[in-house]
Amino acid sequence: MKIGKIKLKNELILAPMAGITTLPFRILCTEASLRYTEMVNINALARNNKATEKLILTDKAEKPVAFQLFGLREEPIKKAIEKIEDKADIIDFNFGCPAQQIVGAGAGAALLKRPEKVGKIIATLVKYSSKPITAKIRLGYDKNNVMKISKIIEENGASAIAIHARTYTQGFSGKAEWDEIEKVREQANIPIIGNGDVTNGKQAEILLKKCDGIMIGRAAIGDPDIFRRINEYLKTGETPLMPKPQEKIKIFLEYYKLAKKYDLVNLHTLRQKAQEFTRNLRNSRIIRKELNKINTTDSLVSYMESLK
Repeated sequence: MKIGKIKLKNELILAPMAGITTLPFRILCTEASLRYTEMVNINALARNNKATEKLILTDKAEKPVAFQLFGLREEPIKKAIEKIEDKADIIDFNFGCPAQQIVGAGAGAALLKRPEKVGKIIATLVKYSSKPITAKIRLGYDKNNVMKISKIIEENGASAIAIHARTYTQGFSGKAEWDEIEKVREQANIPIIGNGDVTNGKQAEILLKKCDGIMIGRAAIGDPDIFRRINEYLKTGETPLMPKPQEKIKIFLEYYKLAKKYDLVNLHTLRQKAQEFTRNLRNSRIIRKELNKINTTDSLVSYMESLK
């Protein structure tokens, strides 16, 4: 699959997730062909917000990388792009985030109610960036208007569209409507990426018959190895083994080393990551309780090392 001039090594893509797709985590997802950053506020980026600077850290080890922006107005887009143009391989805009604070401000999935506004934002991004522009959307806000929205996005110059196959009002409930992704693909002249409910190789195989690539989000939380397992299944038809508990602890410790390298260590985030990486392990409830008692990063890392 190609997005603009960017050729991807396989069809699996790491979805953008706030608090999850940090630089260390993206680096660990070695078998994803494209990795998306956390959402970056265009207003904060244009204002040189210090916290936002950490969101746009990147490393050659994660290339190619897509920077995902969100916002409401076109005015800050030029300045925002200037901050990331030399770092990003692809620039994406979010029209699907269901977070209440973002939707309440009129951004994210709220923009699905304003197709013309979506078109203006995409056109502005294309105007000011030399990189491929993509969009992440849902089927609609409270009703399905995905055909109209996707057509407007393509007509305004986007190079690909990722579709989470639920409306905003569905949230993450119910079953993702993959057939709606296929309908968009049939009319589109750019790659269509499917998103929603893929947790294993068999599901990926089915969805790939309806789209050009697959974006994996929630199933990758605490499990960057999922991309390796799905890729192996797609190549061989066999289901690979899950990582052993010791391997999951080892991956967490690698995350910690990377976070330390990029000055991204704080106790709250590290505890969250430790809980994510130990999810589904034997005694995970006990582990979670112990992690919640720890009040220094050194103690937390020592505890995780003891689980090996």
